Amino acid sequence: MNFTFHTPTQIHFGCDKFNETGKLVKHLGNRCLIVTGKTSMQKHGYLDRIKEILKKEKIETFFFTNISNDAKSSEVNKGASVCRQEEIDFIIALGGGSSIDGAKAISVSYNLEKIEPFIGTQLKQDKKSLPLVAIPTTAGTGSEVTKGAIITDDIKNFKSGVRGEQIFPKIAIIDPKLSLTMPDNVAATTGFDTFTHLFESYLAKKSNKFTDMISIAGLELIMAALPESLKSPADIDIALLPSLLKNTLAPHLLQKPLLAFVEEENHLRVCFDL
Repeated sequence: MNFTFHTPTQIHFGCDKFNETGKLVKHLGNRCLIVTGKTSMQKHGYLDRIKEILKKEKIETFFFTNISNDAKSSEVNKGASVCRQEEIDFIIALGGGSSIDGAKAISVSYNLEKIEPFIGTQLKQDKKSLPLVAIPTTAGTGSEVTKGAIITDDIKNFKSGVRGEQIFPKIAIIDPKLSLTMPDNVAATTGFDTFTHLFESYLAKKSNKFTDMISIAGLELIMAALPESLKSPADIDIALLPSLLKNTLAPHLLQKPLLAFVEEENHLRVCFDL
């Protein structure tokens, strides 16, 4: 049996780790772009909180709140333009998987006019990127520890990954308390997302004994935890499990071709449609 296991992302996991963000990222620079989705981070007060947390470390913040439920190339191009205009030192992705994917793509396209030619490709080793910090607020995607960013080319209706070692976030800050603000339907679909990642990684051609152990153990845990988390969505002890599991997951293999043509945030529905 031969395999390579490579995880360069530094993971900080635990309740209230979000409050430590400033101290954890201050070595990355003084000008930070916060990349999020369009509504929920503002609604739950996370943008104000992150601004104050970074202000204590004398880090100036800029916001790009334009990432859709499935990150689009046009959004990435606009975010990259902000990086150039504001001379950004590093990026913090705050939100679900699409926000993190969008931020990852922005981090490697800050010195490019367009991201489209790189969708579906492996980046060359000499391609530079801005340091990226990922702070997920949902369970299931695992985007905070992977080297791919799933982006839809909204000109060609083509959805695929931009991949490369440069895309790995430098730091992942995982605070289970952030997932407590998810609506019930989002908690259900992202929890099922965790299940499908584990299931797909077990079926993957490149799976091995090591990844099979993770997949099987994870499936046993999530099948027990997901129903309980839906019954008691405010129970932080239950929320800990999906938040931890998502960091072992492989990328989706089955749903990407469909989602390029259908704007669909409900992963549960897409998987059953398959």
